[in-house]
Amino acid sequence: MIQIQSKPDEKMYHSMNLLGILSTRLPKGRKIWVWLAILGLVTGMGFAQEELAHKRGKLWDLMRNDGMYGSQGAWDFWVSEPIGLFPGFDGYYHPFGGEYAGENSFVNSSMHNFRSGLAVIAADLLTPGPPPYNTPTSTDYMMYHAGFQGDPHGVAAERDPLTFVYNYVEDAGYDPELPEEMSIASWHTDLGITITRRTYTWSFPGYTDFIIHDYVFKNTGVMISNYIGDVVPDFPHQDLSELYIAFHSAISVSTRSNINFYSDFMATQAGGFGWDEDQFHDFYHIFDEGELVFSTNWDGGKEPPPFIDEEAFPVKNNEAWKLKFGEEMQSPSAFGLLALYIDDGTNNPRASEIPDYLRVDDHKKGTFQGRSLDLERFNAGNRTPEEFYTFVTTPDTQAALGNMGDRFNVYTLSYGPYSLATNDSLRFVMAEIAGCMDYDIVLAGDPDSLFPGATIDAIRQNADYARQAVAWGMGGVSNGVPIAADVPDPPPGPTVLASNASIGADTALIAVTWDRIAELTNIPNGPGSSEDFYIGSDDLDGYRIYRSQDFQYVSDGEPPVLRGATWDLILDIPIDSAAHYWSETEQLYKWYDTNVAFGFNYGYYVAAYVEDPKPWHSANGTIVSDLGPLENGDYNRGPAANPVQGPVESLDVFAVPNPFVYNVEGRSFSKSDPYKIEFRNLPEKCTIRIYTLSGDLVAVLNHGPDEMMNLSGSTSWNQKSNSGLLVAPGLYIYHVESTTPGLKGSFTGKLMIVR
Repeated sequence: MIQIQSKPDEKMYHSMNLLGILSTRLPKGRKIWVWLAILGLVTGMGFAQEELAHKRGKLWDLMRNDGMYGSQGAWDFWVSEPIGLFPGFDGYYHPFGGEYAGENSFVNSSMHNFRSGLAVIAADLLTPGPPPYNTPTSTDYMMYHAGFQGDPHGVAAERDPLTFVYNYVEDAGYDPELPEEMSIASWHTDLGITITRRTYTWSFPGYTDFIIHDYVFKNTGVMISNYIGDVVPDFPHQDLSELYIAFHSAISVSTRSNINFYSDFMATQAGGFGWDEDQFHDFYHIFDEGELVFSTNWDGGKEPPPFIDEEAFPVKNNEAWKLKFGEEMQSPSAFGLLALYIDDGTNNPRASEIPDYLRVDDHKKGTFQGRSLDLERFNAGNRTPEEFYTFVTTPDTQAALGNMGDRFNVYTLSYGPYSLATNDSLRFVMAEIAGCMDYDIVLAGDPDSLFPGATIDAIRQNADYARQAVAWGMGGVSNGVPIAADVPDPPPGPTVLASNASIGADTALIAVTWDRIAELTNIPNGPGSSEDFYIGSDDLDGYRIYRSQDFQYVSDGEPPVLRGATWDLILDIPIDSAAHYWSETEQLYKWYDTNVAFGFNYGYYVAAYVEDPKPWHSANGTIVSDLGPLENGDYNRGPAANPVQGPVESLDVFAVPNPFVYNVEGRSFSKSDPYKIEFRNLPEKCTIRIYTLSGDLVAVLNHGPDEMMNLSGSTSWNQKSNSGLLVAPGLYIYHVESTTPGLKGSFTGKLMIVR
C-alpha cells in the first residue's frame, strides 16, 4: 500500500530529541536555558521549517517545505536525522548537541549539504506595501530564496506541511509509475508565484546515487507580504517579465577528510566547510558546459593538503586515521548538481540544460560588486533584491582564486529571462547527485591511485542514469500526479533474517532465512500495456545471497553498525534449485553460512533477480525492450549477526585474542570493533572479574542468557573499566566464577593488552 505521511509535528520531534540529548550532557544550571531555547524554537515556528529525510537510496538528505534541502543548521550533529549520508546505512549515529560534541568522532558522513535550494528573482512588478493597506507598490526588483545561508526570504511564516509518499515495490498497492519515495511541498512567494516541488528516490541498482527535484513555478497571483509573512488577500494578478530561476547547491565533500590532523582540537567540521577558509579542501568540476557541476576533495588521511600549514596542523602520530579505518580512503566521493529538464518558456524543453549563467563561488572568499563575498552572509538581510538579481545573472567561477583543492564550492545555475503570464507555469527538473569509485578500492586505500578519475567517471555515469530516468518519465501522469522520472522495477527484495546457529556446536554457523515475496508479487506495466511487467511465479530467475563485513566504527563504548558499502556475492540459487532450501517448518528459505568465524560480525541481504525482463512500458509510454538484468538492492537486509559458541559444562575459559594487539589482523577483531576481547568456553551463567596485577578490580562482567533468553558460551569486553574508562595496556588477571546450577567452581587466567 502506498503510504502518505505528513508530519506537522516533525519540528517538535527534532527539537525534543535534541533537547533530550543536550539535557544529558549539560550541567544542571544550564539545562533551563536549553529548555527555554527549544521551547521558543518549537512554539515560534509551527510548520515553518518542517523537514523529513529521504533514506531509500544511498544519498540521504533532508527535504523542507520552503524549498531548501540539507541541514537547516550548519552542522551535521545539530540534527537528529542522518543528513548527507553516502552511502546510507541503518543505525547511523552522529553525536550532536554542540559544536564540540563531534570532536574526535569517526562516524561522520561522506558529504555535508550545507544548505541548498533555489531563488526566483523578478524585475518591474507590484508588491504589497506596509499593512494594514498592503497597497500595491511598483518595485524594481523582488526575490524569493531558500537555501542561501540566511533564513528563507519571501515565503509565509506558516506553510502547508511537507508530505512524503512511501511507495515500496514489496508493499501491496505499489504504483510502478511513482518513485519509491516522493516528497511533495507547495508554497507561495512574494512574487505571486506558487512553487510545487516533488523529489524522487529509488533503491534500485543504478539509480541510488541521486535525488531528483521536480519544480513547477506557477503564476497564481497568490502574493506573500514580507511585512506580515502571510498571504495578502485580493492582491491584483499581474504578468511577470524579466524573471530568473536559479538553483543553488552548497555541498561540501567528506566530513572525514581532516581526521588525521585537525580533529585533535577542533570539531569535525564537514570536510573543513565551516567558517575557517584555511580548512577548505574541495576542487570544483564543470562538465557538459555546466549541466553537471560537482566537487571532489583531498584524501585527508595520509597527509595534509599541500596548502595547509603543517606546523599548525601536523599529522597525528601513528597515522591515527588508520587506527579507526585501516587503509580506507577518507574522501572517495563526488557531490554536486545536475540539470535534467529546463523549460523554454512555452512548456517545452530547451534544446539543452546548459545554464544561462553559472557561478562557482568559494564560500567566504572572492568578491562581488566590490564587497567581500561571504556566502554565510549572502542573504536578504545583507543583500538587496537588486544585488540578488545581479548575482544570479553574472557568470563567475572565481577563477582568480584558483582551483587547487583549497575551496568550498557553492554552485548557482541560473536560467532566464522568462515571461510568465497569469496562470501560466514553468517546469524545471534538477538532481543532487553523488558518485563514488568502487568501494572495495576505497577500503583498500586506493592502492593504484585511481582517485579522482574513477570517482569522476562514477558521477558522470550516474548522471547518465538520471537523464535516462527523466527520458522515461517526463510527461507521464499517475492519478493526476505529473511524473518527471521513472525507472524499471526489479522484483521486491525478500525480508532477510540472519541469526547465530552455533549453539551447541563447535563450528561457527549463521542461519540466513528469507521469504517468498518475490515469487508472490506481480508488478503492473506502464501505460499502453494490459499485461504485468513482472509475474513472480513465472519471471523470477533466482536468488543471490550477499554478505558484508563492512561495519562502521561508532565510538569506543558502542558496538559497530553495519554500513554495507561493499557486499560479496556468496551464493547464487537458480529458481529451479530453490526448493532445496525451503523449510516447511518455518515457511521460509534457509541456508547456513559456514564460512564465518566466531567473534566477527556479518551482514546479509538476498536479491531476487530477473535475467531477461519483458518489454517495459515507462510512465510516459516509452517501450523499452532491451533492459538488462534486474535485481533488488540491499534495503531489506537483516540485522547484523555473529556466530557464538554454545555454553559448556566445565570451566576451561580462555580469552581471544590473547595477547590482544590493537588493530593488528589476527590479534584484534578488525578496525570496526577495535577494542573487543571475547571470553570463551563459558558456562550458561557466570561472573567474570578483571583485575590489575596489583589486585585492583577493573571490571565486572555478568554472563547469562540474552534478552531473548538465548544461551551462549562467550561474552565480550570492550576494555572499559566499571567507570567507563578505557583501561591501560598491560597484563591483567581474570577470574571466572560459575553461577550455573549444578556447576560450581572458578577459573583464573591472564590477559595481555598491547596498544
